[in-house]
Amino acid sequence: MLQWAFITSFCLAVALQPLPPVRWITGSASINGFTLDGRPKTIYLDAAFENIADIEGLTLIPPTAGEFVEIFRQDLSALSGNDWNVEIVEQLPTVGIRLGRFRGKDSELTYENSVVTEEGYELHVTNDSLYIGGTGARGMFWGTRTLLQELLIANGSALPPGRVVDAPAYSTRGFMLDAGRKWYDKEFLKELCTYVSFFKMSEFHYHSSDNYPLNRGHNETWQDVFSHFSLYPEANTELQGIIQRPNETLSRADFEDFQSHCAQRGVTVIPEIEAPGHALAITKWKPELALTKKDLLNLSHPDAIPTVKAIWSEFLPWFQTKEVHIGADEYDSELADDYINFVNEMADFINTTSGKRTRIWGTYEPSDNLTISKEIIVQHWQYGQSDPIELQDSGYDLINSEDWWAYMSLKNDHMPILPAPYPQFYNLTRTMNFANIPGRQWDPSMYNPVNTSLQLGDDASGNRGAVLAAWNDNGPDATTQLEAYYAMREGIPVMAARAWAGARGMNIDMKDLSESIAVLASKAPGQNLDRRLPGSLSSTQHSPLLSWMRNSSAIANLSLGKGSYGPPYTLTLNVSSAFTLSGPDTSLSLAPIPHNTTQDSTHSLIFTTADGFPYPLRSVSIIDGLDPGHPGRIWTNQSTSLHQPVAITLPAMLRIETDVVNGTRVWMNGDFKGRFEVFVFGGRNTLFSWSQMALVAPLEAVEGGLDSLVLEAGIGLRTSYQGGDGLAEPLGESGAGRLVGLDVQLYIVLIGLVLWSLSA
Repeated sequence: MLQWAFITSFCLAVALQPLPPVRWITGSASINGFTLDGRPKTIYLDAAFENIADIEGLTLIPPTAGEFVEIFRQDLSALSGNDWNVEIVEQLPTVGIRLGRFRGKDSELTYENSVVTEEGYELHVTNDSLYIGGTGARGMFWGTRTLLQELLIANGSALPPGRVVDAPAYSTRGFMLDAGRKWYDKEFLKELCTYVSFFKMSEFHYHSSDNYPLNRGHNETWQDVFSHFSLYPEANTELQGIIQRPNETLSRADFEDFQSHCAQRGVTVIPEIEAPGHALAITKWKPELALTKKDLLNLSHPDAIPTVKAIWSEFLPWFQTKEVHIGADEYDSELADDYINFVNEMADFINTTSGKRTRIWGTYEPSDNLTISKEIIVQHWQYGQSDPIELQDSGYDLINSEDWWAYMSLKNDHMPILPAPYPQFYNLTRTMNFANIPGRQWDPSMYNPVNTSLQLGDDASGNRGAVLAAWNDNGPDATTQLEAYYAMREGIPVMAARAWAGARGMNIDMKDLSESIAVLASKAPGQNLDRRLPGSLSSTQHSPLLSWMRNSSAIANLSLGKGSYGPPYTLTLNVSSAFTLSGPDTSLSLAPIPHNTTQDSTHSLIFTTADGFPYPLRSVSIIDGLDPGHPGRIWTNQSTSLHQPVAITLPAMLRIETDVVNGTRVWMNGDFKGRFEVFVFGGRNTLFSWSQMALVAPLEAVEGGLDSLVLEAGIGLRTSYQGGDGLAEPLGESGAGRLVGLDVQLYIVLIGLVLWSLSA
């Protein structure tokens, strides 16, 4: 029997849906369908299709069908608990899992603008037989994603007979991660690619350089403002002047590995190097190139454009893609001619040097004399900066990243900056009820959330698709690497589904969306971004996941070997003296408070992340940070929380509870003590706050005076957040449940009562 124990029990009672949803043409009721039970664990691939690789996609390293099948084999083995093998055959057998070419005409499968696509596929289930055929290698691979999702949903039962013929409405179905204001290591980036691939996303927009806003923070000079460039120059060593933290960069080998890993899963990395705005990494190195606003390049300086070209000359050979992004947003509109000349010159330079096409952010730069080349792709992000209909009518290719639906500001929104306060988690409500119209599901043709009549046509020739965006506007210490994943976890499958479907495809069924995400997101093969322990069934099981007690004769340093565990969880620790509990993502330490003149047993409790940021336990009121409109945020003008480091008196029993919204909170000997948090400068230095940190439990090694440990899945109160509309929502494993119709003040009172009862 197959080992389908990884499916949570509630799946049996709920009709789930794959994401993107598919339209089944039901087969004969007299046929039993297909099950993995009782058959040879062999995947058959048509030899005539083995070496086929796509030519129309954006990657310059397109996998062959044979390489895609190897990824499928690994995933099927992981999900089923059995070792599968691949057999290349000249003639496919009549039974089993069989892969090859789409058996209809390729012209039957097009994008919504009628262009034929290599991403189309068929999935045909008959009695003891399953066939996946692609119009290209990627199409076949996307068909395997549908199959794996259907197997997860079936939970070991037979797939019913029937046929799916499916193709995406848009070629660009992507997400952007701001790696210019927060460091992300290569393994995390690869896991993200694996995750998004499961939902048929096609692009990873990697924003490699940026800086903290100059109008935020208590910085003595502009040279103290955080800036980052995440790629390490190797050939032109002079360019290493733009690097301030060499240990937080990717080498060429790292970046090639990252791109290859993504390409093997159907995802193309689109790298961005930002200029002439957001360019503080460059102007710190060469201050003479700055305008008065120091993160803007002075394009009239004779060395400005040659410097940017030198940077691109270093990195263009790294980029295995047909398109790259040069940023080019939020420059000085009074210098429009300089800006337009720069954009056009850089696009021409990049194309002449490497044959690649250029993308930019849509930016308002009015000129009476010049226009941006029609060869440049414009990524629209805000009205007032660009107009999608005008771009389409003028002959530009464009991408929908309209900030109203697409943007997140990780950890805190932009309040009080208008017009668009960005939610800290992807806003599912704005996707599922576009323009605040109940049931109107967004798709990439929908740009305008105010005047809904001003949208592009479903078949607009220039509309490439859509990219959601996760911005680190609050700086490198405001989130952990995994908190970026938490912010996008539910948005990625939902946005990917709507970008795949467009206007013609299947809508998402809202009634089982929460449960579908709970199963599919947590079980996407090849990654463990939720940081679950091997063999743990779910994040809601009641028995302890891990119990450990120190043997009196045990040595001081011990290996637990369990890595990390992610929220929601409860971690109970019995502590007699200073200790360190370490893991790959975080460490938790209890150390004597420095300069303790009383020589008593008071200690401080500190979480430290893998990228080196320490977060001491700080005192907060148990009722603070529970504003559903700004989850986890405690405004500095509140008087109930002191935010001072908490003194831990030993011996102690510590209970640490973590969920994504409320962060990591601590009780000592039954009394609530506070949380781990970060100070965040508000928009334009007018609104300051403290915000929660959601930190994973470190479970790899123990050092010092930790006497026992118990890890349990879930916490007493679990909440999630659906993105900035003032609604807090109950969290199952996915956090996609919905709480509606509850008065906000009553909700806050209820939270306070529950937390008070937990501390009693």
